[in-house]
Amino acid sequence: MDRQGLILCARYAAAPNFFGYCGPDKNKTIIDQLKEKTADKEMTYLLSEFETLYPYLSLIAYENGVKDPFDRRVVEAYWIGNHYLKKIPAGDCLSFFDERLQLTKKIGQKDYEKIKKKVFSYNFLPNHCFHVFNIFKRTVGLVSKHTLETIDNCKISFGQVTKFPENQKVKITNQGHKMKSKDRYITVRAKPLMSINNKLLFGKAVVKTISLAYREKIFIGELKPGDWVSFHWGMICDILTLKQVKNLEFYTQKAVEFYNLS
Repeated sequence: MDRQGLILCARYAAAPNFFGYCGPDKNKTIIDQLKEKTADKEMTYLLSEFETLYPYLSLIAYENGVKDPFDRRVVEAYWIGNHYLKKIPAGDCLSFFDERLQLTKKIGQKDYEKIKKKVFSYNFLPNHCFHVFNIFKRTVGLVSKHTLETIDNCKISFGQVTKFPENQKVKITNQGHKMKSKDRYITVRAKPLMSINNKLLFGKAVVKTISLAYREKIFIGELKPGDWVSFHWGMICDILTLKQVKNLEFYTQKAVEFYNLS
C-alpha cells in the first residue's frame, strides 16, 4: 500500500465527494482520514468506489507495469499529468471506454463516434482533465452535459497564492481547531476558462477565492504567499512544485486542444 499515493488521491477526490458529485456517501470519513493522515484499507475501499476515478487509475497502472493503482506516480498521472500517460496506446483507450466505462450507453453512439475519430488523429491522454473536457459530467448519479462553469470547476485548476486571512502569512495546522469563517479562505491568481466561437481557451489570470477547509477541517500544511496550489470545485487540494505546475498546465492544454478538434 502506497500511503502517500492514497492520501494524495483523497485530497483531489475530496471536493467532488464533499459536494456529492461522485464517489460513496462517506465524505466525512474521507475528510477525517485526511486530517489525521490516515491511509488504510478503508481509505483504499472508499476511493475504489469512485466509478470513474478507479478505472482510470487501474488503466494507467496496468499500462505502466505498476501493480498498485494508488501508487503515487499513477495518482499524479491521473490528477495532474506525467509521462505515464504517454505509454497508453489509442487502441487501449478505446477498449477502456467500451469495456470499463461503457461510454456508448452514457453519452450516446453519435458523441462516442466523434471521440473515437479524434482518439486516432490526436492522442487521447487518459487522465482527469481529458475526461472532464471531452466525455461527460456525472452528478449525483445522473449523466448530464457540461457547461463552461462546470468544466472550469471540475477540472484541476492551479494558481499562485496572493493573500491569506487578514493579509498575513499564516501557518495552516492540522489541529482541527474551530476556525472563524474569514480564516477558511485564501486568494490565488489563476487563469479562467473561456469559450469563443465554441472553442475553449484560457484567459488572463484573475484573482479567485478558494476554500481551505472541509467541514471546518484543514489538511494542507504550511502555506505562504507565492506558493502554487491546486484546487478542485473551489477547494484546495495540494501545494504544487514548479514541475507539477508545468505538467498540469501542459496536460490541461492538451485536453483543451483535443476538445477543440472538429
